Amino acid sequence: MFNIGGGELLVIFLVILIFIGPKKLPEVARAMGKITSSVRQMSTSFQDEMKRSFDEPIEELAREKGHALIEGKDKPIGGDLSNTVNLDGNENK
Repeated sequence: MFNIGGGELLVIFLVILIFIGPKKLPEVARAMGKITSSVRQMSTSFQDEMKRSFDEPIEELAREKGHALIEGKDKPIGGDLSNTVNLDGNENK
């Protein structure tokens, strides 16, 4: 995602260590971990909700179509093939 190598991570860690100090570093790291976990959980929850909102109507429509096919009220997806058109444009009957 960010394409950060080992050297860059070392520089970032040293800068953070200088600004925060070694005494507060564990507290800050713990807080950042909690924030990261919370954001990741919200992201996963949002993605699941979006997927569910798109999948439920499609599944319901497919379920209804399947029941209609089983009960014989609906034609298969291919439909009636008695009136088809050849590649040359002539209609088959």
